[in-house]
Amino acid sequence: MKRTVFTRITFRAISVVVLIAFVAAGAFKVGFWMGTGQLAAVASAAPSQQGTTEANVPGFPVFWEAWNYVEQQFYGQVPAAQQRVYGAIRGMVNSYGDQNTAFLDPTQAAIFQQDVSGSFEGIGAVVRLDDMNRVTIAQAYPGRPAAAAGLLGGDVIVAVNGQSLDGMSLYDVISLIRGPAGTRVTLSILRQGETRPFDVVVTRAHIDIQVVTSKRLDGDIGYVSLSEFSRGASQKLTDAIRGLEAQGPLKGLVFDLRNNPGGLLDEGVSVASQFIDQGTITLEREKGGQQTVFNAQPGGVALQVPLAVLVNAGSASASEIVTGAIRDHHRGELVGERTFGKGTVQIPHTLSDGSELRVTIAEWLTPNGDEINHQGITPDIVVPMTQADFAAGKDPQLDRAVQYLTEGK
Repeated sequence: MKRTVFTRITFRAISVVVLIAFVAAGAFKVGFWMGTGQLAAVASAAPSQQGTTEANVPGFPVFWEAWNYVEQQFYGQVPAAQQRVYGAIRGMVNSYGDQNTAFLDPTQAAIFQQDVSGSFEGIGAVVRLDDMNRVTIAQAYPGRPAAAAGLLGGDVIVAVNGQSLDGMSLYDVISLIRGPAGTRVTLSILRQGETRPFDVVVTRAHIDIQVVTSKRLDGDIGYVSLSEFSRGASQKLTDAIRGLEAQGPLKGLVFDLRNNPGGLLDEGVSVASQFIDQGTITLEREKGGQQTVFNAQPGGVALQVPLAVLVNAGSASASEIVTGAIRDHHRGELVGERTFGKGTVQIPHTLSDGSELRVTIAEWLTPNGDEINHQGITPDIVVPMTQADFAAGKDPQLDRAVQYLTEGK
């Protein structure tokens, strides 16, 4: 069973990639991943027949009392039995008080199970839940429908196609935003500085995620960005770094994990191992206190080059595992803003009707044993990135990382 470090989204705020094609911070993609973060669909065996049953749950008969009263007396159209069952499951799951333990109906499950492919149909944005549980755009990808329609990072989505998002889970919201390429969705947006929401119409498109981008900067500084920890991410990162080195020796490398909502655990360990040659990458602490150690893998391609890592509030889950390992091993300098704080582990169980139950089973710790969940990781060099910077095409965080690599301070 593959374990997925879910980000996109959890989180102190939940992050999702709304490539809506995915999104945690972490960030979800809308598109979606959950990004995520990335959710790997994992089938699991049915619960043991020796487990909890209706007969041995104290007070369960009250459930049927309530069911029957509403079914018999409700004035109006009674929802289908399956719809009521799903609602009951969601209510039970929500009672645990954990945003990352969640139930997805078959339609929602099918949407999120597509996310590991790196290809989606949606609007091309990363969304997350902020501290007030509002669905907020963390990033609108340049050249994608959301950005083309004028959506900006920090915009709050208050309604989709006229339907208020109050009380909805992030999964429900993403299901509303996503849709086939060529169709349109109307998002009601609340923007800082505006007195009231306004509508933005976005035409969905087919979106292929460019997981890795790279370039050489002035002064023989390399730059490589990783957008998600989907299958094959580590190999793509390795190829990009080798490509930069093939153009000449690097005096430093900027590794950009901003707005990366996370993804697969094994990809996270492999990515960290490109920079760290030995020792612990992360610790997994389970319910009973038992810990599993995940160590660096041999053969990293960037073990010696001076390193600066860019992070922000959209860096979640697997991004924080990598960031924490680089910090604790003193392998590089962290630049930017505090990360999202998504440090729990979810196992997805595919149920018999195609629905999915995601259960938090453990949490991740940095090599030094520091908690990530709800804490995040504060950079060594804190540099804010304002909306004005973004609008003006400025990137003070990248500028500061380059300064560190070239001047050593």
